[in-house]
Amino acid sequence: MAALATSWLLSGAPARAQVTSEPSGAVVFPDPAKFARGLYTEGEVGAVAFFGRAGQDVSPGFSVGARLGYDFSNWLAVQGHVLGSTHQIAGHNVLAGQLLQTYQSTLEAKLTYRFSQTSLFVEGGGGIERLSTNALYVLGVEPRYRVGLLFGGGGGIDYHSLSRHFSIGVRGDFEVLHQLTSSQELMASTYLRYTF
Repeated sequence: MAALATSWLLSGAPARAQVTSEPSGAVVFPDPAKFARGLYTEGEVGAVAFFGRAGQDVSPGFSVGARLGYDFSNWLAVQGHVLGSTHQIAGHNVLAGQLLQTYQSTLEAKLTYRFSQTSLFVEGGGGIERLSTNALYVLGVEPRYRVGLLFGGGGGIDYHSLSRHFSIGVRGDFEVLHQLTSSQELMASTYLRYTF
C-alpha cells in the first residue's frame, strides 16, 4: 500500500506558475476612485469669533453644526449648512456676562481638488442668521430686527480614511453680516464626514 501511494505521489506533473507577465504600472492603494461619492453628511464642532463692531461686545464662542450635501462630480458639490454658537456679552456695560446664541442657515457651493487620500477645498455662499436676544440692539450694535443676511466663504483640508465612506477634516470660514453693520464672523471647525 505504501509503495502504491509513493508511486502515485511521484508520478505527478511538475508545478507551473500562473504569472504570465509583470504587473503593468504601480498599484494605487487606496484607490480614490473607490471612495464613495454623492449624498453626504457632516457633523462639526468648533469656535466662532466676531470682528468689527460686534467683536467689541461679543466674546468668541463654541459652535456645533451640520452639513448635508451632494457631490455632482469629483470637484463640484452643493451643500446646506446649519450652525449654532453660544457667546457671552463682553465689555464694561450693564449686559456684560449675558449669553447670546446665533443660529445660521446657508446654502453653499464647494470646489475640491483631490490627490490620493487628501483633498483641498474652497466653499462659499449665503444665507440667514438669527440672534437669540436683542442685547446687541440695546447696545446699539444692530438694528431692531434680530434676523439678517450673511455672505462669505472659506476653505479647508480633508483626509479620507481607508473606509470608503468616512473622512475627517478642518475648515475655516469668514462671513460678512449684513444686518450687523461693519461686523464679521470668523469660524474654525473640525468635522467628520460620511458619504452614503
